[in-house]
Amino acid sequence: MRREAYGEGHRLKGLRTAALALLATGMLVFASPPSEAAANAALGGVGGLNNGTLVNGDGTGGARIELFSTPLALVKQARDLTGAVLPGGADVTAGQDIYFVLYVTNTTDFPAADLRIVDLLDETQFLYIPGSLEQTVVPDTSNDAAIWAGPWTPLTDVIGLPDDPGSAQDSGGPAGADRLTFGTAVVQPNTTLDAPAHTIRAVRFRVTVQ
Repeated sequence: MRREAYGEGHRLKGLRTAALALLATGMLVFASPPSEAAANAALGGVGGLNNGTLVNGDGTGGARIELFSTPLALVKQARDLTGAVLPGGADVTAGQDIYFVLYVTNTTDFPAADLRIVDLLDETQFLYIPGSLEQTVVPDTSNDAAIWAGPWTPLTDVIGLPDDPGSAQDSGGPAGADRLTFGTAVVQPNTTLDAPAHTIRAVRFRVTVQ
């Protein structure tokens, strides 16, 4: 995330420039690619006839099922410690603690399983605060305030049992964790993460502005 210096503080561009950086570093990954909408024939019939017919129960017509997928967008926000979303042009000061909140909204009637959210921090800009990983699940109609007010559950930074969906890892460079992963990954085999039907799955963590 880029920032502009103004005296003793820093102005996050927008977060206009910041929003682009947030989307670039916050990634939503499906462990398996979601199915596209497709029509699929089903075999069935009457009187032992394997003629692919279930319509009317008389051996005529095609039996088809429709499979649909709904893309899930990842939203990443910067918030102050009260939970207020930092708007475009928000001033932050070196040494100030803020939250990053990432969430996925599932508006469908079915669970979205085996998600992975990865955020790679720019350590020249932000320092991860150890032990600050958390997650919550709220109804898909929840607004920003309702997401913040959700029942947040702490997650461990470490990988290994007893484990949970989150972990924080040092990917190299300056000392300290900078790769935050929610859900299972090859290098961070956490437990799986999902978004139940009609819910928002949100995660958050704290950083210090550098």
